[in-house]
Amino acid sequence: MLVHAVDRGILVVIVRVDIDISSRAYAVQDIARLVRSHLPLPVVLLLAAPVVGAATLSAVLRVHRLCSGLQVPLAVVTPSGAARRILRASADSTPHFPLGVFATAESALATCATAHDASA
Repeated sequence: MLVHAVDRGILVVIVRVDIDISSRAYAVQDIARLVRSHLPLPVVLLLAAPVVGAATLSAVLRVHRLCSGLQVPLAVVTPSGAARRILRASADSTPHFPLGVFATAESALATCATAHDASA
């Protein structure tokens, strides 16, 4: 379900399938473990499934709350325009750690890399 790597000083977590309600808690726990073990790296979540359901969106929002609490920037990449709109509308409006929502991984990585370099 999850694959991860570090690219340009950014933890990239690829969610390969749409998360269903029965696996949402496990997915969030797995992502949280990765985030904590790679602190203080910024995180990009790449939602690879072409269709993103409510449980996946809920998991992303939970991860965003976690990352905000840890003061870790989080960006999300999804090809789904509808999912991007829902995430932008539903994310906590944390002023220091807003949720970045992108259509392409390259845009998310470039934005995170720039922010990470500026904070170093």
